[in-house]
Amino acid sequence: MHANDEHQLLNDMCQVVVKQAGYVHTWVGFVEHNEQKTVRHIAHAGFEDGELEQFMLTWAETANGFGPAGTAIRTQKPALVKDTLNDPTYLPWRQHGIRLGYRSVIALPLVASGNVLGVLAIYSPDIDGFSAEEIKLLDELSDDLAFGIESVRIRHLQVLTAQRLMRSMEGSIAAMATTVEMRDPYTAGHQHRVAELSKAIAHELGLPEEEAHGIYLAAEIHDLGKVQVPAEILSNPGKLGPIQRQMVQAHAQAGFDILKDIDFPWPIAQMVYQHHECLDGSGYPNGLKDGEILFGAKIIAVADVVEAMSSHRPYRPGLGIEAALEEVSRMRGVRYDATVVDACITLFRERGYSLPAAWAAPPIAMRSVAT
Repeated sequence: MHANDEHQLLNDMCQVVVKQAGYVHTWVGFVEHNEQKTVRHIAHAGFEDGELEQFMLTWAETANGFGPAGTAIRTQKPALVKDTLNDPTYLPWRQHGIRLGYRSVIALPLVASGNVLGVLAIYSPDIDGFSAEEIKLLDELSDDLAFGIESVRIRHLQVLTAQRLMRSMEGSIAAMATTVEMRDPYTAGHQHRVAELSKAIAHELGLPEEEAHGIYLAAEIHDLGKVQVPAEILSNPGKLGPIQRQMVQAHAQAGFDILKDIDFPWPIAQMVYQHHECLDGSGYPNGLKDGEILFGAKIIAVADVVEAMSSHRPYRPGLGIEAALEEVSRMRGVRYDATVVDACITLFRERGYSLPAAWAAPPIAMRSVAT
């Protein structure tokens, strides 16, 4: 039920059969749907390494396929050899039994969702070494083991699917971020630098990695709505008029409208929507106050101001990181969350953090789920 590794599950089960249940040998094999219909050994206990390769097992209707393993696979029922020295179906492996010291064998099919996955073979040193009660118990064991194998495979498939979806989502976000950078080349790299700083602040605050990653992705596209702002306004070297300013400020709403119907694992659309809101209600577009603003948006807001002030813009040269830190410090607890501001200042003044100097296409971090 709780296994995460198929091979480890099978090895552990084989060890239990031999060391705790007291049988002399056991192995698990998976069916191969090739022309020879071979049975591939996966795990064992009680055998020396390489010993099982001598068995040459198959589930085809041939001499080597009429033993207990092949029979159990074909019939999907337990197959029992009560005396390996006298049962004619066991003739191909009789000498193995003499050499290894077992006299009876039971093979149990591993069936899940109507499909035979493989077989569990167990060996006893005694003639007729499996009572009816034991056979019933071992049959239930094989059902449980098959269920465990199927569960591990389903979980593994779910992880792979989630990873593919994550890569696809992150690739889409990277493409959106690049689109904004191409529309606004004078501030190229702004979103990525804000994203990196936002992630660093989240880590400094001790937020869980998943939450920090969601904030990072939202910051990568926090200015997505600027795609609807005319390029001449974005690159205007002079002071913006009231109407132009309204058009620029509309980017928060526009970004939200683009993202709101996408089913992200994090509230990315809302963080993009709120990244210009302020604690005292003086922000836009909705004049939200402290308790109404997502914490991720509060982080992006501080990172946005610090990056914007310290970097060059068409209408002014960069003011430098110290001026930016002084500004957020001055508005600490007024416009910007105090804990976020403190974490940001700690990064620069105590941790030696610095904003990325150059811009390249946003390198979204590709990660596992379980993960």
